[in-house]
Amino acid sequence: MMRFSLSLSTALVALLAQSVAGLGLRSSLARKLQLSAELGLDPKHFLDRHQSFHSASAKTSDSGISPDYVSVCSRSMLLPIDHDDPSVGTYKNRYWVNDDYFEPGGPVILYDAGESNAEGSVSHLTSDLTFLSRLLDEFKAIGVIWEHRYYGESLPYPVSNQTPPEHFKYLTTAQALADIPVFAENFSRPAFEDLDLTPKSTPWIMVGGSYAGIRAALARQEYPDTIFAALASSAPVQARINMSSYNDQVYRGMVGNGAGNCSKDIHAAFEYIDDQLSHERTAASIKQLFFGAGAEKNSNEGFTAALGAIFGFYQTYGMGGPAGSLGDFCNYLERDPVTNTTVGSEGLAPHRGNKYVAERWAKWAPLTELVNLNMDTNCRGLDNSTAPSCKLNSLTADADSIAWTWQYCTEWGFYQINNVGAQSILSRFQTLESQQEICNRQFPDAVKSGLLPSEPQANTLNEVFGGWTIRPSNVFFTEGEFDPWRTLSLLSTEEFSPRFNVTSDIPKCGVQTDAGTVFGHVGPNAFHCFDLDLFNDGAKESLGYFRQALKEWLPCFEEQKHD
Repeated sequence: MMRFSLSLSTALVALLAQSVAGLGLRSSLARKLQLSAELGLDPKHFLDRHQSFHSASAKTSDSGISPDYVSVCSRSMLLPIDHDDPSVGTYKNRYWVNDDYFEPGGPVILYDAGESNAEGSVSHLTSDLTFLSRLLDEFKAIGVIWEHRYYGESLPYPVSNQTPPEHFKYLTTAQALADIPVFAENFSRPAFEDLDLTPKSTPWIMVGGSYAGIRAALARQEYPDTIFAALASSAPVQARINMSSYNDQVYRGMVGNGAGNCSKDIHAAFEYIDDQLSHERTAASIKQLFFGAGAEKNSNEGFTAALGAIFGFYQTYGMGGPAGSLGDFCNYLERDPVTNTTVGSEGLAPHRGNKYVAERWAKWAPLTELVNLNMDTNCRGLDNSTAPSCKLNSLTADADSIAWTWQYCTEWGFYQINNVGAQSILSRFQTLESQQEICNRQFPDAVKSGLLPSEPQANTLNEVFGGWTIRPSNVFFTEGEFDPWRTLSLLSTEEFSPRFNVTSDIPKCGVQTDAGTVFGHVGPNAFHCFDLDLFNDGAKESLGYFRQALKEWLPCFEEQKHD
């Protein structure tokens, strides 16, 4: 379901969000794109670099409904930098609160902003058109937006390309999870000073999507006395270095939405491109064909990563989305310019050849502008105000992207390399080695000091937290059918996954499902965090299961409190 049209010049800055963070889970730009979907906003306003998020979120969605807003201010709480050694010191962690809906006896609902500056998430509290505000109203709850350590302004140490590597050692999954109980146990509100709002007397519910969804599930598992229940949307709880399955899922989504011809032509084009790159005499010319003079100076890995711009919107919008999306690209690629008709299921390549498809791809007007917007380049000199520049492998300077890069390079992995076989849709130059090189280049001092491991410690993380084996009680897991992150979630159907039975039957309060069963829901033809988008057609059903579960579980908290 699409609700907007989008001009390339103002909004497509998010399309290469994955490449900005080295094909990681989501960079800050990808997070903004996800938030625009959750809040029902036209991304051309949301991603306009010249206006703040709040002014963007004040725009009326084309649903014809104008959101109402309340004002909330950021607060901060002193937390230990190292939960295992208080002598290291403390830092201020930001959070936002709305208690306008609250009635005594209601819960606290904490929305985790995940791997981004949390300011963009505040509209979940201030607008009445978000899934969170609806939950707050229904359950008469206090709403809290929580900013993850090392993101936004919740900084144990400043984050930049000059940050000493030893300052990153407190940016771990375990340390960030341990912040939650410290915060909750010291939480209070001036308007309700006579009430104990800590988890001892008030049920705390944590909600999050993607990495924040992982955190919601793990917080319930690791700190059940703090987090009473959780919603884990699109949560890839299994750490894994090789995530070629991400692109397998993109392929399935394309085929499932009638773009199988486009996937075949992308595969065919990359066969030609990779062949050209493999020969010194042709490598420079194929790079210049796509991005003009100067592009030939880039590595094969950096150049082919930039071509992944076509997939940038897929994670959130599938084959829909604004101008410059994968659907937009496929509509262009699969329309025969000679006959002006859409080609058949076999695609263009069998009739015109791989070279023809690659050259047609290179002529797609949005491509170079997408790369320039995302990589801070000026390939083809499109910006007359600055000198031409087409260095495609520059280090990210965005603080939130640096922080997330550290997290996936040290722990989670999630290297979205080329998938294999006939359904391959990336270049063969997108390998585990090329992804590891991104980590090594981003943190050279950490490589020298040994603080950056030679590869992400994904297996260790799974041993510590459980990966696919986790079964925390009072947690609802959701996924979109074609969400690439489903492949590492409890709702995965990959051959390498356990393939659990998924049930929407609500478990009894405090009771774990058996090892082969997950309480959850898969949204048909849905994508990443679809149920956090109130305007998504499938969100009502998915959130309905969670709302009903809370109604059955919350009385249990009162019973436990009086035991």
